[in-house]
Amino acid sequence: MNVMKQIILFIFIMQFSSGSTLTLDQVLASAGKHNSLSQAIEQESLSLEAKNQADTAARPLVLYGTGTKAYPDYGPSGYEHSVGLLKNIPLGSIRKQDQEIARLNNQASLLEEEQKVLNFKNRLKNLYHQHCLEYKNYSSFKQSYQDFAKLFKKKQMAYKYQEVSKVELMQLELEKNRLYAQLQEMRMKQQISKQNLLMLGRVNHSEATVLSCRDIYPVRENIRLSRDAFHLTKEAYKKRIESTQTAIKRYSNTVESVELLGEYSKEIDVERYKIGVAIPLAFTSKKSEKERAASMYRNSALTFQNEQAMLEKKSMVSQLQSTLKSNAVMIKAIQKNIQNYQKKLLPLMKKSYDLGESSVMEYLLSRQQFYQLNRELFLTQKTYYNTLFTLYSVSEMKDK
Repeated sequence: MNVMKQIILFIFIMQFSSGSTLTLDQVLASAGKHNSLSQAIEQESLSLEAKNQADTAARPLVLYGTGTKAYPDYGPSGYEHSVGLLKNIPLGSIRKQDQEIARLNNQASLLEEEQKVLNFKNRLKNLYHQHCLEYKNYSSFKQSYQDFAKLFKKKQMAYKYQEVSKVELMQLELEKNRLYAQLQEMRMKQQISKQNLLMLGRVNHSEATVLSCRDIYPVRENIRLSRDAFHLTKEAYKKRIESTQTAIKRYSNTVESVELLGEYSKEIDVERYKIGVAIPLAFTSKKSEKERAASMYRNSALTFQNEQAMLEKKSMVSQLQSTLKSNAVMIKAIQKNIQNYQKKLLPLMKKSYDLGESSVMEYLLSRQQFYQLNRELFLTQKTYYNTLFTLYSVSEMKDK
């Protein structure tokens, strides 16, 4: 029994201490669960709806009263008083239309706020890809450094047997130290990029937590817009247009409301009961006419603004697509050059150097050219994914 408990405890400790592997979907799910932007939009939605209900709520009953002391020409003096109720009653669907106008505008504003959430998600996706590139670059460079370190050890032994010169050994040592410093810089960068991503994604993690990086988006030359491109902008525009159209109908009413009056008054020797109605004379004011005209002008302004915004967005998307295609072509070309270096040139240069046919400087120069190609590939890939997720944000595309 004690042995079983120890086994269970050991398994528990191993699971607790071991790191987890996170995918992009898991990071996004964690961010979505704890996203303050989404929670803020939800609360703002509730606030706007409550404010709308408050602004369009029925006016309260008005209770009024008066009291006087009367001195009639004939008869004794005395006190008189009156009390009454006044109620404003909107006619037709005025109240519902006012609520609908505000609600549509509020919904449009919230849709525009959703753009911030979309941008944040794309930023997380980009950070995930940037870290994966940093990690891959670090791992590749680490392997190259280890290979070079093995070579340096061999040359140290060769120096003992006076097979290589002191100058040649020093040149190799300087290169080894330079590579080591560069390796440490890469290690720090990929660690910082991981910490930044996990912090923004609100992911509970340990030092052993790693990212899968098997789910990064493939490099493609042509990225076409999906059917839901610009969906937030289009839907917000639609809501605002519906709001102005509702406003035009709302201010086309000749009479918006009436006021009902009920009053009781007690004079010295007379009791009175009064019921009245007050109807505004719309033709005596141009308020509704100007409000209707303002809504019509607003409708036209929204149309022109939307046309300009969509034109700018489509132009930007076209530029981003061109940049992506250029980057994708460049990535393929650099990868082909790297393969040629790995399979052909570097082995030849190493063999030539080992045989004494090439100098140490020629050998080091060939390796530096190889490092430069890898760095160029790394930077081009980073630019590609930066551009890709900028494209997703501008085009408001939901998925890949």
